[in-house]
Amino acid sequence: MSTIRIAVASTPLTATLDEAIPAAVAAVEEAGRLGARIVCLPETGLPGHRGQARPVPDVAQDALDDALAAVAAAARRAGVVTIVGAEHPTPAGREMLSVVFDADGVRLGEQAKTQIDPSEEPHYIAGSGRRVFTAAGVTFGIAICHEGFRYPEVVRSLVLGGAQIVFAPHYVTTDDGSLPTRWCDASNPYNEKALLCRALENTVFVAASNVAGPDQGSITGIIAPDGRLVASLAYGLVGVVAADIDLDLADRRLALRWAPERNRPPVGQSSGAA
Repeated sequence: MSTIRIAVASTPLTATLDEAIPAAVAAVEEAGRLGARIVCLPETGLPGHRGQARPVPDVAQDALDDALAAVAAAARRAGVVTIVGAEHPTPAGREMLSVVFDADGVRLGEQAKTQIDPSEEPHYIAGSGRRVFTAAGVTFGIAICHEGFRYPEVVRSLVLGGAQIVFAPHYVTTDDGSLPTRWCDASNPYNEKALLCRALENTVFVAASNVAGPDQGSITGIIAPDGRLVASLAYGLVGVVAADIDLDLADRRLALRWAPERNRPPVGQSSGAA
């Protein structure tokens, strides 16, 4: 049995770096106290998702670099591989990144969000390219919010690339402002069911991190390859949850059975005439 302790965090919904940096650092430090080897923070935590009701001021790249340096220093102090969401201003618009720091605070790289929800298009643009990371003795990928919920191909590509864990940082709220009470309840937004499917259909762990708040619409928790909810935080609460997972269970068996040569896109349609 090959086990590793991983963690996911619910941080508060922030709108400025002055709010966001202490929240991110606190989550990393708590993951270290819990003995986690890897921690994932929610989508676009630096400075905060622009889909919220509060206005989020523009942030320059140098200020974001300083914020990321503070998170990297926290990762180094805690000895935890850290995945943190951040904006990345470009001449074309703002990309949404998940930046990965090793346990020594060295930046391993980043994953851009490649599929933007239509509601996000006024604020963000899509990046391109997918990659996996290897750190703390495990290979993992990152599927950011909408791209993992609505595009199963994104997660499948990561698993075919070797990922045993897919981290799913996201920002999901309920339409009516209510707070769920039970994992995957029929009345909850669809997102949790999508996370469950991504774990089951690829036979890997899915570790999801959502922003905390009174209208949090989806779980912060860890889902096993058989669909079990291994660990989770209570809805709406700021905090970090960790669990020991058995990597031998993440055999990627169902993903590896995918046979694209038997499932080519149709090239035409028969008229059905005799």
